[in-house]
Amino acid sequence: MDWMFIGGIATGFAALAARHVYRRREQRSAADAAGLEPSEDLSHVSPALQRTALWLLAEGGFESRVVRGSFARDHGDVTVTAFDLETHRERRGEWAQLPVVPPFRIAGTVSAVVCETDLDLPHLLLKRAGRGDELREDTEVDRLASMPKRMRFALMLGSHHESELPSTLTPDPIGAALPEGWRAYGSAELLKSLLACGFADVLERASRRDLVIELLANLVVVYPAAREVAGPDALADLTTTALIVVDGVLAALPPTSPRGMEPS
Repeated sequence: MDWMFIGGIATGFAALAARHVYRRREQRSAADAAGLEPSEDLSHVSPALQRTALWLLAEGGFESRVVRGSFARDHGDVTVTAFDLETHRERRGEWAQLPVVPPFRIAGTVSAVVCETDLDLPHLLLKRAGRGDELREDTEVDRLASMPKRMRFALMLGSHHESELPSTLTPDPIGAALPEGWRAYGSAELLKSLLACGFADVLERASRRDLVIELLANLVVVYPAAREVAGPDALADLTTTALIVVDGVLAALPPTSPRGMEPS
């Protein structure tokens, strides 16, 4: 019997078990910091998530550190899910930019907060200037950490390309008076309604660099474009930012019927 072979298998299983324990601990810490609970996956999230620019930039992916819960807000209850998404493109060693003017990219792993409301919103994407707009190429360190990136580099394959643009978004920014650094794409009518109700102040309060906000169907999705948020406190801060945004949306566009109640 090859004891070295058996020992290697045992070591591999031990490493996988340790990784699982570590991820569970990180998930629990993130949940406690954000006032949420751990969740197994994203199966509970509205399918509208798959129609966002985030999903097209990622081409789907592999979620981790998923936490969820509900918050009673002044203008309606909100279901919140926060998670890290390792993009499918990252697994293939590539990345994509969204073909808007100017374009932007997301990181190989991006942290996002999805807020589900009782609204039915047209698609609107708001982006604040930041690192994602620089369309930075993969570094040598990035390639060393990824076998697919090393293979693509060795074969002289392109590392990036344009993603599909959702048909609900406009490639050119909407002409509107937004706070410094912000630009918007998609529904000009929705943006006009929000700004008329003080949404510019909300953007000022939520003005972390490189932030993306997407409104679509019943979702308000918030994520920093070019890097994930590290640590449980950072994910909690991103959740707080998302709640600031969704509070502003609900204040401007209150639901026609509160969650759990049918109109008479």
